[in-house]
Amino acid sequence: MLGYASKEELIFKNIIKDVYYSEKDRPRFDEREKPFITRLKKKDGSIIWVEISSRVVYDADTPIYYEGIVRNIDERIKSEEKIKYLSYHDYLTGLYNRYFFEEELKRLDSKRLYPISVIIIDINGFKMINDTFGQKKGDEILKNTAKILKTCFRKEDIVARYGGDEFIIILPSTSSTVAASIIDRVNRFSKINFYKEFIVSLSTGIATKESTEQNINELMKIAEDNMYKHKLVEKQSLHSSMIVSLEKALEERDYETQEHMQRMRSLSLKMGKELQFSEDKLDELSLLSSLHDIGKIAISDNIILSPFKLTDEEHELMKKHTEIGFRIANSNSELVSIAKGILSHHERWDGKGYPMGLKGKKIPITARIVSIIDAYDAMTNDRPYRKAHSKEYAIKELLKYAGKQFDPVLVKQFINILLKKKQILLSQH
Repeated sequence: MLGYASKEELIFKNIIKDVYYSEKDRPRFDEREKPFITRLKKKDGSIIWVEISSRVVYDADTPIYYEGIVRNIDERIKSEEKIKYLSYHDYLTGLYNRYFFEEELKRLDSKRLYPISVIIIDINGFKMINDTFGQKKGDEILKNTAKILKTCFRKEDIVARYGGDEFIIILPSTSSTVAASIIDRVNRFSKINFYKEFIVSLSTGIATKESTEQNINELMKIAEDNMYKHKLVEKQSLHSSMIVSLEKALEERDYETQEHMQRMRSLSLKMGKELQFSEDKLDELSLLSSLHDIGKIAISDNIILSPFKLTDEEHELMKKHTEIGFRIANSNSELVSIAKGILSHHERWDGKGYPMGLKGKKIPITARIVSIIDAYDAMTNDRPYRKAHSKEYAIKELLKYAGKQFDPVLVKQFINILLKKKQILLSQH
């Protein structure tokens, strides 16, 4: 058990220095005749937990030796420690769990620790990540957030995962001003670590107890209310920056260039104005023209960036991007308006498109517009596998597939816009 080659080798070792892990692990003489648990030191210096049942053998009144049983309980002790750890910690992030937090909140509610601050943190955009990339990616984001919180808070602070994508922190002897400065540090760290992710920011709420008159449980309610106020105040800026980060996600993986998105927006808005769309409808069309292919961010790179013709199986996986994009848009209230357009931008006028085989005017008009403009832009710009076609060639192709792939009325209106643009350019020269 202890790794010695023989009984003789062990007997001649110094019991206090070489066998017991430390002097305090060796019970007093009067405690050695009842079972006890202690730590012993193996020959290689490693520790082992044991349970010893022994008795002293005497010659008259003189103790001569011990006899008894030494049981290896190392695994049992480790299992008990693991159970204890899990009862207080969140299994995924390693932070304290809600149960431990609530117990500590009661314990730390002491006048000598005032002011005591509570911070609630919520991850913005988390549902979108789970819906887009799946739970595995969501778990990765939660673990990364936990690492940031561990880095930014002090050892005496209680940092816990409160549930889902919410974290809660108790800061003993901390004013609201100091708590706010720590939150600034957390936000800086999160921007550095999540600059390529969809997480735009963290919503935070702070509440501070400074006297015994305040109820510690009310503190959490105040912090939560402040967090939701913070969410509402930032809603508009979160919307715009989220759109930017989604567009960047497409750019960074070479799905779409910024120039492509700008051309799509410009031509889509011209079409929308030609059709006398309302301002809201124009906004929807503009957003759809930029993010219609957002579902591609969840498709494997070896399919998206493949220089070769896709296999039938790969093509079927690629077609899933419309459904993935639909889920992304539906998971965020700011994008719900374009969800159906994303889902149906590969439907065809003759009903032979995907994913639902919609036909004619059952396809949302914004999706019909985007499919025409996307096809035109693809033809008139360079691709890795071919050079750009002329505008004349692209117009002929659009007319060829009008009534089959594309809405024939919208194709004519789009071509009129292109020809007007050409006539204007000619008249300027």
